Amino acid sequence: MHAPSAKRGILLMIAGSSIFSTNDAFSKLALAHIPPSQILAMRGALAALLLLAVLGWMGLLPSLRYMMDRRVLLRSVTEACVALLFITSISVMSIADSTAILQVTPLATMAAAVLFFGAHISWRQWLAVAIGFLGVTLIVKPGSSAFDAMALLPLGAALLMAFRDFVTGRIGTHVPTLIVTFSTAVVGMGFGFAGSSVETWHAPDATTLAYLVGGSVSLIIGQMLTIAAMRTGDISVVAPFRYAAVVCAVGLSAVVFHDMPDLVSIGGMALIMAAGLYTMHHHMSARALTAARPAPREAACEGPRAGG
Repeated sequence: MHAPSAKRGILLMIAGSSIFSTNDAFSKLALAHIPPSQILAMRGALAALLLLAVLGWMGLLPSLRYMMDRRVLLRSVTEACVALLFITSISVMSIADSTAILQVTPLATMAAAVLFFGAHISWRQWLAVAIGFLGVTLIVKPGSSAFDAMALLPLGAALLMAFRDFVTGRIGTHVPTLIVTFSTAVVGMGFGFAGSSVETWHAPDATTLAYLVGGSVSLIIGQMLTIAAMRTGDISVVAPFRYAAVVCAVGLSAVVFHDMPDLVSIGGMALIMAAGLYTMHHHMSARALTAARPAPREAACEGPRAGG
């Protein structure tokens, strides 16, 4: 059974991931009128203004000093890179396919823990990682006429998200979640304005502005929920519940953009989700076994006693 904090983290992750899919839909709608860097800049600016008002209302403006925390800054820069890669990818891909590829993040997180932090996993878990990345190849379809190099962008975003999640879990609890969210919006805005030097911006019409406002609001809510999720529960337990985003993204892709994934892509999504869910189940089983194992007796550590 999940601990209360784990259950809360899971619910926060499901809600946040689903709202992020709505944000992705707003971004894809806006991409028909303005380039990715302009979306990143304008969405970030709107989100930052809204968050600044909320921070002032809640009396948290003095906490803005925590934006200089190196972990907060590192997370914000990583998230800005993730956003730029993902927004660029959905300009040519469906949000369902791009979102599904992002779901290898928990598997990438587990692999990174082994490669960089000395963690140990079983061959079955390595097999789950391999199956998850096989699912990505079914969606990306390298070597086929359907392949587009842009499909590698969400894969790069997924690898960065694994690093971002690791950093998020290590931000001190004294830093308010709203400050982390505000820092993310500001840095993302900066990345967007930097992109204006290589992309041609256009004056947005009222409809595009409405998409950007919707994207900004959903971005704030999604960021707050997922940041809170990563800081509330065990990262290895909470992270796999990002798969809720796949269901939401497929639905939005079909209803809003009339773009259903083909059977091969659906098979790839199923493999990614199955691999992640197996990983979650294995982790929880191992934790339960460890918790149930009795602690060694103190006398056993002391060796045999003298005398009879």
